[in-house]
Amino acid sequence: MFKDKVLLITGGTGSLGKALTSHVIKTYPKVKKIIILSRDEQKQFQMAQEYPSDSYPQIRFFLGDVRDKERLVR
Repeated sequence: MFKDKVLLITGGTGSLGKALTSHVIKTYPKVKKIIILSRDEQKQFQMAQEYPSDSYPQIRFFLGDVRDKERLVR
């Protein structure tokens, strides 16, 4: 279902975002990219420790807010 797809998870460091990330990684290992968008830099740092880039190269972290349309488009 998510093979070769790019997923944007807004609120990615919250409880639902973390659960969704975990589910996608386990269920769809061929996902092309998972973009975690969150306003909380500390939570992104903590989540990046759980998903290090050398083991999970498909996960990228971006600071931002869904109310910032330009940032979402970028």
